[in-house]
Amino acid sequence: MSRESYALLTGLFVIALGAALIGIANYLGDYGIQREVYTVVSRGSVAGLNPESTVIYRGVPAGKVASIRFDPEDVGTVLVQIEIEPGLPMTQGTYAMLRVQPLTGLAQIELADAGDHPVPLLTDPKDPARLPLRPSVFEKLTASAQELLPQLAEVANRLSSLADEKNRAQLQKILGNLDLATRELIAVEARLNETLATLPQLSIKAQKTLTEMAHLTRDLAHSSREIRSLARNTDGLVASGKEGLEALNRRTIPKADALITDLQRAAASLARLSRQLEADPQVLLLGRQPPPPGPGEPGYGDQR
Repeated sequence: MSRESYALLTGLFVIALGAALIGIANYLGDYGIQREVYTVVSRGSVAGLNPESTVIYRGVPAGKVASIRFDPEDVGTVLVQIEIEPGLPMTQGTYAMLRVQPLTGLAQIELADAGDHPVPLLTDPKDPARLPLRPSVFEKLTASAQELLPQLAEVANRLSSLADEKNRAQLQKILGNLDLATRELIAVEARLNETLATLPQLSIKAQKTLTEMAHLTRDLAHSSREIRSLARNTDGLVASGKEGLEALNRRTIPKADALITDLQRAAASLARLSRQLEADPQVLLLGRQPPPPGPGEPGYGDQR
């Protein structure tokens, strides 16, 4: 093979190798893909987050972190610029959170949407739209734990103060009372069991009493019917009595009044006769003497 052939093969190999390297670089570096740029704003720490960290949207890889810097207008604010695939439903309710890997400690940015502001969020590479970085569940638990530590220390101090000799004696006394109460409850339970054992007999007696009450109810119903019949007979008797009283008032009472008047007159006559006999008993034998003549009558002057 001539020298020209070797040179040609060498040139072709270099060209192929360069093309392969360019393809690999494009595949690994995602060069040439148009992405949407957003800025994640954080007031806290972004430890574990680095450039080229993965951006996840609802659990699906959607982009990467382009840069991390402080806000020149407010050094307490961290600005994380991210690049994500176009077409994602970014809205004004979309927010970001840090997801820390358990083993490596590296962080990723996870995008989520609360759904309370469905208006689309427009962005511009020269003036990227901003997304708030909310604390993750781990950060919330850490903050809560830090707030709880002083309270736990205070509770421990109070428990330590409660565990002195006097309080321990009181606790022992309370435990003794609880033991006594438990024994009393056991005794009460035994008595309740005995009482429950007698309940069937009481039930039989109650059924017998109910049967007797049913018989008594039937007797009372029969007596009530008889009383109603007697009341109806009494009403008839009262009506008959009223008719008799009316007849007595119309016929007998006037005759009785006349008889009583005659009897009174006869009694008066007998009273006068009795007084005359007492004054002159001869009247009974000789009869009643005529009264002496009055003035102007014959014989008036002879008596003088």
